[in-house]
Amino acid sequence: MERQNRSVFLIFGINLLVLTLLGYVNSRLGGYGFFLYAPGLFFLPGALYLDNLRGMPLAFLTGLMLDQMVESSFGFHAFVLCLLHLLGSKWVRGSNYRKALSPIFFQVSVNLFFFVAWLLWIKIFGDEFLDWTMGRWVGDLVVSSLILVPLAIWMPELCRKLLVIAKSHPVEIADPR
Repeated sequence: MERQNRSVFLIFGINLLVLTLLGYVNSRLGGYGFFLYAPGLFFLPGALYLDNLRGMPLAFLTGLMLDQMVESSFGFHAFVLCLLHLLGSKWVRGSNYRKALSPIFFQVSVNLFFFVAWLLWIKIFGDEFLDWTMGRWVGDLVVSSLILVPLAIWMPELCRKLLVIAKSHPVEIADPR
């Protein structure tokens, strides 16, 4: 149990660091008219290395921080990340995870899902602060997807390596490759 609790705090710290870095990058990219939107990064490490008892609160807190960072409706990212944690947990425990490109494909697909869901949310509920035109949406989607691919490889691997260093790597999924 202590190992799982250390894992939660370690992954939460990594999520916080990545969110902070994304905020900094977005503050620089905003001058060029782009917004890097990568919520697909934040569900897989929790699904890989945590049980649902610890992974769901991690997904919820990360989602709330993402809600605050992108100034979306309270709980939008939090609840969607919780749902994706449940789906991702089932997926990584199955046989499909061991394929080399599956994690990348899954994270990019999840990011596309977030893009579409958030655009629909903005258009349906008329958030006057977030006017996301279709041209801007496509541009942000392309840039975010291109940047997401290397990050989708890097972030779960970073979590795995830090969990091994901290001696809190789950025994039952010691090497998911």
